[in-house]
Amino acid sequence: MNHAKALLHSMVMLAVGVVHAAAQGPHTLYVSNQFADTISVVDGATFVVAATIPTGRNPHEILVDVSKGVAYISNRQENTVSVIELRSRKELARIPAPGAPHGLALSADGATLFSTGRQEINVIDLATRQLVASIPVGQAPHMLHRSPDKTRLYTGNMRDGTISVIDIARRAVIATIPVGRTPEDLAISPDGREILVGNQGDDSVTVIDAATHAVTSTVKLPERGAPIRLRYSPDGKTVFIASRRIGAGVLCMDSATRAIIGHLPMDGLCVGKNFTPDHRVLYMTDLRGGTISQVDPETMKVIKTLPTGAGADCIEVVQ
Repeated sequence: MNHAKALLHSMVMLAVGVVHAAAQGPHTLYVSNQFADTISVVDGATFVVAATIPTGRNPHEILVDVSKGVAYISNRQENTVSVIELRSRKELARIPAPGAPHGLALSADGATLFSTGRQEINVIDLATRQLVASIPVGQAPHMLHRSPDKTRLYTGNMRDGTISVIDIARRAVIATIPVGRTPEDLAISPDGREILVGNQGDDSVTVIDAATHAVTSTVKLPERGAPIRLRYSPDGKTVFIASRRIGAGVLCMDSATRAIIGHLPMDGLCVGKNFTPDHRVLYMTDLRGGTISQVDPETMKVIKTLPTGAGADCIEVVQ
């Protein structure tokens, strides 16, 4: 009887895996490996590493421009941005980017690249691959996010406890918003109306009205919440919040009620998060373990885990 139950369980789990694989469809993942100085190219349908691309030292964020067939990677310890051709999987160039670049964003036309510096957002002309301007912000900006309408940039100034709002066309800060302590990352709702800021030092999330720049509320997270990365689900109904505390895992928050409705424990440190094109599977990296996992966002259960490289960090998904 026990043997029969075990066999049935194995068959069910196999069927679940097949359904997930079929639902995902063809897509490619690009995963930065901070401590290996590489990018892993993962086939989304088979969930295997298809290629490994060398980069500069300490690659962090990846930004893909599908229209140009390239990816930009911030090499934090080298003060450069790698330009990778997606088709050939070769590095085309390294662009100087001062101030230990981390967060990256593009202008709407893809002609200009923005990267975070130490107290500024650097502006790079991609035709000449030269720095053409710098926009002063607060101290230690880290992640960089573009609004859904492609007109604004948002960055958290970790040492100042503020968020800078930048008008892309004017290349100027139009608002500085006080939040909590150590705001490393933020997430913009899919409709562009709301901004959630993770305050690591306060174990909290600040909620901002994107139109008025007003703080509307602060959500206290469970002890050891320390939000290092936040990501909305594509439908905007839930928010996935990874903790900086080793072993604290990832919380799932209802975006309407602000209630915590799920939790994924993990031994390591989740940083990167992204969805399959059909939105049915959530990818998460483990910086300490050097892995990427497929996670069911409804149950917060791990489906499968794949080693990529030391310091697995950012995930970009391309269909």
